Amino acid sequence: MGQRRAEPGGGGGRLTESRKRRRRSGGGWLRAIAVALCLASGGTVAKTQAPEFGAGTIPAEEVRIGVLAHRGWGSEAAPWEPLADYLDARLPGRSVRLVPVTLSSAGPLIDRGGLHFLVTNPGHYIALSAERRLSVIATRARRLSDGSFATEFGSAIVVRADSALATLEDAAGARAAAVDPRAFGGYRLAWQAFMERGIDPAKDFAELAFMGFPQDRIVEAVLAGEADLGIVRSGLLERMEAEGAVPEGALRVLNANVTYTYPERVSTRLYPEWPFLAMGGTERALRDRVALALLSAEAAAPDLAFRWSAPVSYRDARQLHESFLSHRSAAAASPRSLWIAGAGALAALVGLALLWRIRRARTAAPAVPAESAADPMAGLTRRERQVLERIAEGGSTKEIANALGISPKTVEFHRSNLLRKFDARNAAQLVAALKGREAS
Repeated sequence: MGQRRAEPGGGGGRLTESRKRRRRSGGGWLRAIAVALCLASGGTVAKTQAPEFGAGTIPAEEVRIGVLAHRGWGSEAAPWEPLADYLDARLPGRSVRLVPVTLSSAGPLIDRGGLHFLVTNPGHYIALSAERRLSVIATRARRLSDGSFATEFGSAIVVRADSALATLEDAAGARAAAVDPRAFGGYRLAWQAFMERGIDPAKDFAELAFMGFPQDRIVEAVLAGEADLGIVRSGLLERMEAEGAVPEGALRVLNANVTYTYPERVSTRLYPEWPFLAMGGTERALRDRVALALLSAEAAAPDLAFRWSAPVSYRDARQLHESFLSHRSAAAASPRSLWIAGAGALAALVGLALLWRIRRARTAAPAVPAESAADPMAGLTRRERQVLERIAEGGSTKEIANALGISPKTVEFHRSNLLRKFDARNAAQLVAALKGREAS
């Protein structure tokens, strides 16, 4: 069996000898008949004679399947090659070609008629289907690290084993790395988990770096200490450990007890696995033959890395997609709307100030006893208390960061919050205020 090579954006691939013979024996006489009919009809060919996809740029016998290469195609190709060979054998007269795609390249490629089918994550499918006719013909069942198969997956939020981050709530002020705002397992599932705990990744992280594909880079950044936490799809950490790319035990997953029934470490709730999509222009007979082959693969080719089930509901994925877009739209309100809201708020404040001055002129406000003021210690988070304790001991930003296993930038973030809460201008005033409260 020859090696199949796929290139981004519909690049060429190397055919096996059997497929070359099939092209010579099948495609040749079909083209000859088409030419003869063309000559017999006066040199014109009806539109129905041309391939439906790509205005004739794709050979009639070729079937192109796009695959989202979330680890880069070098690492991702191996599990898909056997599936392509299996479909080759199940589609007489056709030749299957794999086309690696990204979150950005898939849409334009579909619009140019460059794909018949696409396998991608649920969020990407929902986004693409907003303006394109796509149908789910099967849902992937992925082989897990324990050998079982599952039609669900989630996000893993990974940190170093020696990190001071213990829960999702500790992540405020951390440096985070993810794939892309459009990534499903590589960002949005974790976004939802953080939002449910009152942490907005776009605002509450000290840094949020989107590193793109392959996702391996995110794990490597956490391992190297370049990020405090990384967001990847579940199963990736186990695969990298099995490959020797990550020393076993060097990293751990936050909130890993979210489910006790899923064999791989996961930080979020589970969502349906990747759909196998047929493009709107794919001929019905081809779509049905591919769907039947996928659903028969478990019995016909049990050694494939993936199995396929009948399509499952992607309602929850759609709801998450809509929730994310709604939050993003609210956060990116138009400048004019913000100006109007600000002007209204300013007018209200001016009115309140005038009312306050009038009332003050009539009757003096009673003084508030100093002892009734709120104790800032009561409102400190666990991490702020840890940082405050080390500031009181005279620790520098770097020393505190090393002691707590966080970045210097995160220490400065908490130091700033402490100065504000204690109404202090510098660390000396902060320590003095703290000692004064202890003495009283």
